Amino acid sequence: MRTTQPRRLVSETPAPVQLPAAIITSTARVTTTKSTHRPPCADGPDDWDLDVGTPESWRSAIRTCHSCPLFANCDQLAQTLIARGDAPRAMIWAGVAYDSAGRVVENLDRHRATPIDHKRPLRIIHNGPRPVCTEPAPPTPHRRIVLGRRRVVATTGGH
Repeated sequence: MRTTQPRRLVSETPAPVQLPAAIITSTARVTTTKSTHRPPCADGPDDWDLDVGTPESWRSAIRTCHSCPLFANCDQLAQTLIARGDAPRAMIWAGVAYDSAGRVVENLDRHRATPIDHKRPLRIIHNGPRPVCTEPAPPTPHRRIVLGRRRVVATTGGH
């Protein structure tokens, strides 16, 4: 099956769209930031995970965080999340180590990663209204259990 695209003349050029200066400068700034400043944590994310690694690798990650050109943005985002109640868990973010409960880890040598089988249970948050049951569940059928009787199978023909 072949689909056809509408044909356009070569001489057709789209009309220029004028954008406000604020959008142009903010877009240019975001594009420049993304292309020229890739955060070091994007290259090796396991170094920033407190469930993996050693205290020395975590200290190295903290030093790397403090020398990152995006440190101020990262710190501001972390503070916003903490104020909202979504503290980072079991990770190093903006040069600060957080345990699995979201508390700041002061001494990395004393921090012990939680074993995988003892992690916190999943917490489900419902954002919408609960479904309302419109009709009751059907009643359970009555069953009779007869003990001591053998089931007789009817035979047809002969073998």
